[in-house]
Amino acid sequence: MDLRRATVSLAALLLLSAPAARAQSAPPAKPFDAVTAWASFETLLRERYGYFDRPGINGNAILSAFAEQARRAPDDKAFIETLQLVAHNFADPHFVVGPLDLEDWAVIPTASDLFGTFDGTAFRIEEVRADSDALAKGLKPGMVVRALDGRSPRATVETITGRPFATLVPAQIDFAFNMALAGTRRRPRTLELVDGHRRRTVALAATTDQAKRVQEGPLLSVERQGTLGILRIHNSLGDQALIAQFSQALAGLADTTTLLIDLRNTPSGGNTSVARGILGHFVDHDRPYQVHVVPYESRVLGPPRRFAEYVAPFGARYGGKVYVAGGRWTGSMGEGLMIGFDAIGATTVGSDLGDLLGALSNETIDGSAARIDLGTEQLFTVDGLPREAYRPRLYLPRAERDGSHDPVLAAIGR
Repeated sequence: MDLRRATVSLAALLLLSAPAARAQSAPPAKPFDAVTAWASFETLLRERYGYFDRPGINGNAILSAFAEQARRAPDDKAFIETLQLVAHNFADPHFVVGPLDLEDWAVIPTASDLFGTFDGTAFRIEEVRADSDALAKGLKPGMVVRALDGRSPRATVETITGRPFATLVPAQIDFAFNMALAGTRRRPRTLELVDGHRRRTVALAATTDQAKRVQEGPLLSVERQGTLGILRIHNSLGDQALIAQFSQALAGLADTTTLLIDLRNTPSGGNTSVARGILGHFVDHDRPYQVHVVPYESRVLGPPRRFAEYVAPFGARYGGKVYVAGGRWTGSMGEGLMIGFDAIGATTVGSDLGDLLGALSNETIDGSAARIDLGTEQLFTVDGLPREAYRPRLYLPRAERDGSHDPVLAAIGR
């Protein structure tokens, strides 16, 4: 059964009137100053971005590549577009520069329906999102992408990063390729593919359609297969209503011996109160579930700051065996729940995760109207492993289900 979001006419009216209300209450626009704005942006990254330098990513080199272009930007729009190139070079889905318009590249993995990699020779599809237009159109892992909207993947990667292909490292190439697969936010996509010896041209819906469909769907859905209960969470880890709905759904499965919590459709957002409202049903005493490190403290103030976050018992405790599934569309708090469930003894199962880096902060800078989302806290498992390096205990090369097969259910013997 589906537990659907409640909607009321008053909320719809408020939503329709929100832009006008914001326009009336918004403060005057900041005067644009490219030199001041770049200096403020650079300071933000050097002092507060938790992933300014990481294996394969050189923050200093990225800033140097775009500094002059940013300082000479003729207006704020051009400046923000340059910052977007910078963000793409850091290859971090959590690092997003706005405000975005409908011509900008889609935010991944939230709106994406394909995951691909460059193997040094070819650009290949590795995963196809469940219940997506790409899956419905017959796309599958192993297909080679020859063109996206009439352009080669290599050329599109150069557009997204603003740099020659030969200067990019594998992480930057793969990240930009996945943005290319998702396309721009408004336009449908056309992919030219090679499937074995056969060439295909496939038209796909705009990624805004994918994001809207998930947003308008239920917070979670419930399924029972004999003694197995399944709770599938649908990108709702930032909705406080999920706490009560999860509790209610879990109570309805209290007689099952095994539970699968499916996080394969949680690519974005979330908060720790919702996460603790879920985790609390599976502990009988306070337990640590993730560790935070705040880089600003050591970079600027001196003494390092590191702390563990705990989950306390909450609601009725489930007594059966628990599996938790994740994959390429498990990001942010979904990844936090994966390492959290691992910490408290559940069995995690799935493929590599979304790698949305750190705990998200929303920032502004001087001299520009740019809005910047980035991870200002590094996150680790309770054993000290960086969250982005975590793999599920039952590791699968691919975790997405299609109409006839679910690799997660197969892995847990169902």
